[in-house]
Amino acid sequence: MARLFIAFTPDEQQILSKAYQRGEKRTLRRRSHAILPSHQGYTIDKISSILAVQRNAVADGFKPWKTPGLERLIDKPRGGRPP
Repeated sequence: MARLFIAFTPDEQQILSKAYQRGEKRTLRRRSHAILPSHQGYTIDKISSILAVQRNAVADGFKPWKTPGLERLIDKPRGGRPP
């Protein structure tokens, strides 16, 4: 299985760090926290072990990075009561 690492520009890294620390939505904070270690060379397996989540949860967080833009980490509005 190929290893997937995400390299961020300094600006992206700063934005992700702020999103992790002060993001308005919990999902944004969680996704930012999950993908930041990839920039430091951690594998998906190692990140999932550190965060105590299943591998697929971390891998799914990497999917938005296949399409450029930090806004891809934010959920689109949907109907229903918030969790």
